[in-house]
Amino acid sequence: MTTSASDGKAAKMLDALQSDLKALCMETKKRYPHIKDSCEEAIIKVRGASMNPQSSLSQITSQVLYPLVQAAETKDPKIVKLSLTLMQRLIVADVVDTNSGEHVVETLWMLMEAGIEELKVLQTVTLLLTTSAVIQGATLAKALVLCFRLHFTKDATVVNTASATVRQLVSVVFERVVAEDAKYYKEESSGISTTEEEVEEHINLEELKVLSANSPKTLHPAAADAYLMFQDLVQLVNADQPLWLLGLTEMTRTFGLELLESVLTTFPTVFYNHTEFNFLLKDRVCALVIKLFSPNIKYRTSVPASMQQATPLDKPYFPIAMRLLRVVSVLIQKYYPLLVTQCEIFLSLMVKFLDGDRPMWQRGLALEVLHRLATQPNLLQSFCTNYDMKPHATKIFQDIVNSLGAFVQSLFISPQSSAASQLSSNSPGGGQGQSPALLAGMPVGPGVSPQPAFFYRGVYLPLCISIPTGQAKSSYLEMLDKLEPPTIPDGYGVSVAYYCLLDIIRSIHLVMMGPNAPAEGHSGVNEQYDPSEEERRIHEQLVNSAWCGLLAALTILLEACTDEAATENILKAIQTFASLAGKLELTTPRDAFITALCKSCLPPHYTLTVLNNASVAAAASSSSVSRGHQRSPSTESQHQYYDSEVRHQVVAVGTALATPSLPVGAQQGPVMLTNKNLQCMRATLSMAHCHGGVLGAAWHLLLTTLQHLVWILGLKPSTGGSLKAGRSTAETNAVITTAVIADLPVLSSMLSRLFESSQHLNDVALHHLIDALCQLSRESMELAYTNREPSLFAVAKLLETGVVNLGRVEVLWRPVTNHLLDVCQHPHVRMREWGVEAVTYLVKAALTHKHNPPLKDNQKLQTLLLSPLSEVSLVGHPDVRQKQLESLLHILHSCGELLHHGWPLILNIIGAINDNHSEHLVRLAFQCLQLVVTDFLPLMPWSCLPLTVDTAAKFGSQTQELNISLTAIGLMWNISDYFYQNQEKLRVSLTSDNQVFPDFPGVPNMPPFDKLWMCLYARLGDLCVDSRPAVRKSAGQTLFSTIAAHGALLHNQTWQAVLWQVLFPLLDKVRQLSDSASTDKVDQGGNILIHHSRNTQQKQWAETQVLTLSGVARVFSTKQKILQGLGDFPRAWALLLDFIHTAALSKSNEVSLAALKSLQEMLQAGRSSAPSTSGLPEDSTSPSHLNSSVVPEDSIANWNTAWKVWHTIGSEVTKPPPDEVTRGSDAYIPSQPFLTALVHIFPHLFLHIKHRFVVSDFTRLASVLLGCVSVPVHGDSSPFILPSFTEVVVTPLQEGILQALVGVEKEITEGSGASRAMVPQLFSLLLQFSSYSCQAPSYGNVLTRPHTSKGSLFHAPHSLYKVLISETKCTVWTCYIVKYKACFASAIYLSLKVRKLNSF
Repeated sequence: MTTSASDGKAAKMLDALQSDLKALCMETKKRYPHIKDSCEEAIIKVRGASMNPQSSLSQITSQVLYPLVQAAETKDPKIVKLSLTLMQRLIVADVVDTNSGEHVVETLWMLMEAGIEELKVLQTVTLLLTTSAVIQGATLAKALVLCFRLHFTKDATVVNTASATVRQLVSVVFERVVAEDAKYYKEESSGISTTEEEVEEHINLEELKVLSANSPKTLHPAAADAYLMFQDLVQLVNADQPLWLLGLTEMTRTFGLELLESVLTTFPTVFYNHTEFNFLLKDRVCALVIKLFSPNIKYRTSVPASMQQATPLDKPYFPIAMRLLRVVSVLIQKYYPLLVTQCEIFLSLMVKFLDGDRPMWQRGLALEVLHRLATQPNLLQSFCTNYDMKPHATKIFQDIVNSLGAFVQSLFISPQSSAASQLSSNSPGGGQGQSPALLAGMPVGPGVSPQPAFFYRGVYLPLCISIPTGQAKSSYLEMLDKLEPPTIPDGYGVSVAYYCLLDIIRSIHLVMMGPNAPAEGHSGVNEQYDPSEEERRIHEQLVNSAWCGLLAALTILLEACTDEAATENILKAIQTFASLAGKLELTTPRDAFITALCKSCLPPHYTLTVLNNASVAAAASSSSVSRGHQRSPSTESQHQYYDSEVRHQVVAVGTALATPSLPVGAQQGPVMLTNKNLQCMRATLSMAHCHGGVLGAAWHLLLTTLQHLVWILGLKPSTGGSLKAGRSTAETNAVITTAVIADLPVLSSMLSRLFESSQHLNDVALHHLIDALCQLSRESMELAYTNREPSLFAVAKLLETGVVNLGRVEVLWRPVTNHLLDVCQHPHVRMREWGVEAVTYLVKAALTHKHNPPLKDNQKLQTLLLSPLSEVSLVGHPDVRQKQLESLLHILHSCGELLHHGWPLILNIIGAINDNHSEHLVRLAFQCLQLVVTDFLPLMPWSCLPLTVDTAAKFGSQTQELNISLTAIGLMWNISDYFYQNQEKLRVSLTSDNQVFPDFPGVPNMPPFDKLWMCLYARLGDLCVDSRPAVRKSAGQTLFSTIAAHGALLHNQTWQAVLWQVLFPLLDKVRQLSDSASTDKVDQGGNILIHHSRNTQQKQWAETQVLTLSGVARVFSTKQKILQGLGDFPRAWALLLDFIHTAALSKSNEVSLAALKSLQEMLQAGRSSAPSTSGLPEDSTSPSHLNSSVVPEDSIANWNTAWKVWHTIGSEVTKPPPDEVTRGSDAYIPSQPFLTALVHIFPHLFLHIKHRFVVSDFTRLASVLLGCVSVPVHGDSSPFILPSFTEVVVTPLQEGILQALVGVEKEITEGSGASRAMVPQLFSLLLQFSSYSCQAPSYGNVLTRPHTSKGSLFHAPHSLYKVLISETKCTVWTCYIVKYKACFASAIYLSLKVRKLNSF
């Protein structure tokens, strides 16, 4: 089917050819018969070809072409037109061979010279060269020259058509090369031809340097034609004669540059694949470009014309300069790897185009070229690699960026140096560089001037173009039809520079992060950057070369920009570059860009030393960028504030935050924030949020800025560290517009999200953030020391950062809490309030956080988390301690069951109280202790139990609240009850840890369980000597009750410690304190009434002494069997008796009587205990009964000691006063109850000593009894002792004496014979008592007088009473009453009984 279609097409072609030949034949038959004949012959040939399928049209092409050439030679337009039409049919039919093609070209050349059918000629040439490649070599050159010559005719239509034709044919020549290369590459792949290396070996570069009309021998035909054509194009542009395009007499430089640009743009592969073309590029094209650059470089607008070095011919010509830069742009973009050295020259020359003394159109063209280059990341990387990183090369990339920076700065220096002033002569009326609104006196800002613009220091430059990111959009490089320099509108230069700067940063970002990196300003913390060592070096050089120029330009653009979208683009670019510098750890550029970002957030002239200091290095580094256009600070200060207010709406007015650098007392006026400041603030937050991992020490700059902004806006910290707007204007001192009031929660949320995002930072970056917050907080603390209101921003955000990073609490805990603890100690109230708020909130949050491993099983973590709360105890401020204790109470309620290992710290916190703390603090701490004792003792490790006891004892000893002390003692009873109920568990778990238990000397192997009890007893013993009577009483009762209830749990050896380390020291302390107590009346204070028996400290201590002595005696009484098993029991017995002896001799009736009662209790217990080893309980293995047998000799010694003590007490108390004492009020007279108690003790004592009771002992007894009846009776007691009716015959004392003598009498009469030796002494004593009925004994020289009882049965002289004469109104009565009848009857009875015994 394909063959039939082809045959049909050929048939149609032949028919059309015959038809055209017939038309030509008819047209020439009259005037040109020879042509007619040739046409008829051709018709015959064609007809024959159509009738013979085997024949081909190409075989008869020459016969058909012959009449056509003849027709063209006639130069008759109509005939020529028919001839060219037929030629075109042959060309389209692809039947023209080389020879025929030469004839066609010759014919066309003839027509060109004759000026006939020029458009048809061009059309024919185009068909001839594009349909096949038969036209080559000189013929091709002639065809091309033909078209070139037609390009320079006078007919505009022909010129334009020729221009298009030349461009097309030049491209066709190179397209042939591409096709030829593809063909030979295929053959080389099949091994048909030689390799490329072998071909290159035959290339002689020296031959190439010599201009020649012959192509290099190494080139194939199509490449040879292209080589010669391109060589001649360069020659023509250079105003030299062509070598191959012979006959070409004229060529415009502009058209030649356009052709060169077209070839270079479209066919870079040809130049890369062929060394010959590569050589042309380097040796000819580059030299041409450098030559053409000369007039553009030499010309200066600032130099008078008379002094210009350039000749009029060399004056910069816009069409040439524009096309030259287009060629340079292509060379750099397409051929940079081939032209590294040459591109260095091109770029250096192009940078000079940006100088301030250049025409603005030159600067605009250079900016457009640089923008094209800036959009290509790989190209910028190559610049940096090949130039900036080389030791002795020009830092081209740095120069490019610095030139852009200097260009931008120069635009805003003054209107005279702006682009508008350059063109003022062309614009009537002047006023260039200023907004029309400004000229009318109207403010410029959003909502007033819709066009984006840059306005700075009175210079207004609109942002007059919009270019998509990453694309270069040229305006003046495309003005190929312009012959004169165009008028550059105001703002065009700054607009292109603006986009150029943004694209440079974008390209650097793509180089570093790769083509798949997120867009600028959107990269986050998870963006990975892991370059090789070589890549890192390149990236560092990129940043180091670019940052100064970028900073200089972007800073002023950011300050001058009036458009929100443009401002946002600049802010994103600054963020991106700062992040890139941060990734490379280049601190200087990173900090410089962040400083610029931070400064844009704050009002003009805001006093912030840290930002000013941070920008010093940047200013020094970028000083070379401005190229002599340094801004004057004074001039700047005159415009800056005005500019800000004019350009942007004020949205907030507040007070400035004081800084340490500001002198104390200095006042800063109100500061105003614009909507642009808030936009920059959001960008700053975004920077910190997205790139916090690379900020390092720059965190301090960012956070300082945010702190000041927060202060101006009146945001105050709230629970958890978030910021909220103040409730009232008075509270915040800020005036906020309605629009911003709605934005404040958004800004607060952004701030919180910033610190929440810190959980994504690595550990090093997190430490940088924490260090910055701590540094910022220290600055606030320093400010607060001068009594100036500090910002709490840093403390609040430290808290917020800590809370969101609890998942890695070990990393941040110590630095955060250590600083917060320092804040807690600050004298400024608000500062320390927030310090302790942060510490306590953080601890509570950490304890409730889900840790892995769980907190309950992690001792180290529990200790770590609770340590800061414990260290707060060292702070002396009550408000801090109150917050600490409130938090602890909350912790105990919420998670106390988890804190198995944290109890030591908790108890230390609770126990960290002292007398300086208020009652409220003590009560709060005690609530915690009550909760611990009631709910958490079972959960507490055994090692904390001693500490619990100590803590309870501390509350018992505190003096702020008596009820708490008494309740604390009750808690100690509860603790003892817990010990008792959990004794088995405690015995198993306890170990002897010297760090847990105190040392108990003398008992080296005390069981741990007993040590626990000893801790309790020791603390109770300490409380027994408290300064308050109620505490002493409660502690004493609890101590002795605990010993009585749970003492059986102790081992025998532990009882030794109880005696010698608790009880006896307690007795000694009480005795000492009692002896030294004051006898002055206690100030009753308030309305509390104190009984007269307790109205002095000595009387109060007497009660304690009574309680202590009776308690110890009770211990000896109830635990005597256990105590007797101790090796030093006799010594303990003797020591206790010594204490009793001392107490019994006390002048306090209460103490002395209690001492005798204690002695009596001991003797009664001894009476009930067997002196032998029998009678042990069945459970003799109990620790309370081990080794409890008592040696009889020890028992005898003990009772002998008791007898001696009794006798000593009796002797000393009944000893009459000295002879010089005659008044009863001057002498100590023991009371009748005391003497009665003393006498009542003897029968119990006598039971133990009767077997060893001898005459001497009876003599001592008799002296005591005689002394007792000699002691007077106190007047206040006489109504209760002296008989008042006939039934009473003896006093209690006398009754006791008689009972004592009855016991002795019974032993004498019923005992052994040895005891009968005491009968005479007994008779003597009884008779002496009887004699007292007649004559009462004297009591020293104390004066008395007689008194007879009203109801006495006997009257004087049988019953005699005497009274003491007293000087006081209350007479003290002394009564000596002895019932002589009873005594005498006893003597008679004894006599009869002795006689009866003797009769036996």
